Amino acid sequence: MTERTEWVDYAKGIGIILVAYAHLLSSGYHAKLAIPEEFFHLSDSIIYSFHMPLFFFLAGLFVDQSYTKRGPGAFFVNKLRTIAYPYFVWSVLQVGVELLFSKHSQRGIMPADLLAIPYLPWSQFWFLYALLLMFTSYTVAQYFGRFQVAVMTLGACAVFFKPFPTEIMALHGFSTGFLFFVLGVLGKKYLWHFEKYRIPAITTCTLLLILTGGGYFTFTNIISPMRLTNGAHPFLFLFLAGVGIFCCIGLAQYLDKQKCCRVIKTLGRYSLQIYLVHMLAGVGARVVLWNFFHIQSPLVHMIVGMGAGLSAPIILYKIALKMDFPYFFEPGRDKKIEVTS
Repeated sequence: MTERTEWVDYAKGIGIILVAYAHLLSSGYHAKLAIPEEFFHLSDSIIYSFHMPLFFFLAGLFVDQSYTKRGPGAFFVNKLRTIAYPYFVWSVLQVGVELLFSKHSQRGIMPADLLAIPYLPWSQFWFLYALLLMFTSYTVAQYFGRFQVAVMTLGACAVFFKPFPTEIMALHGFSTGFLFFVLGVLGKKYLWHFEKYRIPAITTCTLLLILTGGGYFTFTNIISPMRLTNGAHPFLFLFLAGVGIFCCIGLAQYLDKQKCCRVIKTLGRYSLQIYLVHMLAGVGARVVLWNFFHIQSPLVHMIVGMGAGLSAPIILYKIALKMDFPYFFEPGRDKKIEVTS
């Protein structure tokens, strides 16, 4: 790779595996699969403390490279093509499918939800909306000249510690995630070639122990299990997110150095496509297992659901390109999507 550091795809691969796992675990739990309650709440709380901050941090780490290469106009147009376009396409598709199979949906869903897509993200698509807001904020901040970093940092801190209490335009997700995006920008700007630093394997193992042990202690002794993205405990969120981010980066760098587990790297390359499609594929697999094969084992559901959620999007993307019909993922022309998630 010539434009970005090799371990990035591994990091995104680790992140998208965690995303698919967390979403399908939550979906299965609320669909009344026999998932142990304590395991679900602890697992859900720990993973949600860092898996989306990881993606925001990586986006911030490399945003300047993309902005400098394209310039403000082309940069923003690129984000409309690679984020806004698939956001609308897959929001409509997922809401449409859930409407058709509403008896299997866990959320109350109505035709009006289709009309709300431009301002009220559905399900996991809040991430894309929030990410587009972050790229937009970065672009606007450039017009503050030498004060751009200060403006972004102060703004990110303000909304992180006092997040917007609304899901409209993904403002809550933007509030709790923008600081990690800005930290990525700061790391790239002030720590020269930060993205090329290597985290020692022993440090990665230590971070993993701190993440799992600290997360377990936090959610069993300090606060009740919860998603820290609710903004109730910002310092705990910062701590666990920071540990989780650098643990994932350290693991990604180790895997890249050893040139092993290349399937994770492949998943990272297609992380955007997986993010868009994994819920339809994974939940669809669960519906088939439950209704046609009457299989109720949570383990089987998670294995099959994860397999479908991680592989089906890549297969669909490859088929779309083979048929010269890329419009599920981009508005045509380019054959390759810049993965931004």
